[in-house]
Amino acid sequence: MPQTAPAILILEDTRTVQNYIRDVLSPLEAGHPILMARKLADAQELTLKSDIGLFVVDIGLPDGDGIDFLSEMSVVQPDSRALIITASPTDHVRERARQFGVLNFMAKPLERKALFSAARRLLDGPSQSEGALDGFEGTLGGLSPIDVVQLKCLRGATGAIELCEGQFHGQVWLERGDIIHAECRMPGASLAGPDAFRIIVNWRTGSIRDAEHRSPVPRTIFAPWQQLLLEAEAAARASMDGDCTP
Repeated sequence: MPQTAPAILILEDTRTVQNYIRDVLSPLEAGHPILMARKLADAQELTLKSDIGLFVVDIGLPDGDGIDFLSEMSVVQPDSRALIITASPTDHVRERARQFGVLNFMAKPLERKALFSAARRLLDGPSQSEGALDGFEGTLGGLSPIDVVQLKCLRGATGAIELCEGQFHGQVWLERGDIIHAECRMPGASLAGPDAFRIIVNWRTGSIRDAEHRSPVPRTIFAPWQQLLLEAEAAARASMDGDCTP
């Protein structure tokens, strides 16, 4: 039976919390089917079969990370919205998350009225009178490679990110939140280190996913990640200004 409206996907590994969220959001189920998953693999399978309007995702999952899942969904379901729930939010992460304009945080324990209001607002879109949830709102498609890398750095992640744009292929390696290496392969050329990183994170289309982290990798990047991202953004602006020059 075809869906009449995008679904709500609840990704939460604790069954009691998952059932609580479904109960709170049940008044929305007439217009938005509610899907539930306790593992990343199950959630990924559901997204291949359904149009998701809202992801309600726990950050800490036994088989992975909710931020990584939403990074993947920014490509698979770019028009979706997201509500992240966590038992241990920090002011630092919360404030930095506001910069993205695409992620919404709620802390456990979840208050019924606030949870329902947030979900309804995200599904309906912000109105002039209501404004955005906690001052920031948007779709998952707003996540750029720079956003994904910054989220992982803030989270202190270790691993590799793989990005592709047509015939261009790149990988970025992180170690405890530091960017340590990047590689970029293009037709007839390949780069490594900071130059590769600047090219990769400024791609505007393509795909992005977590990749197998081979260890050890040669460390070719030593600058702080904040500096790297600022330089990448400056390079992108310079390129755009050049394109606009008559």
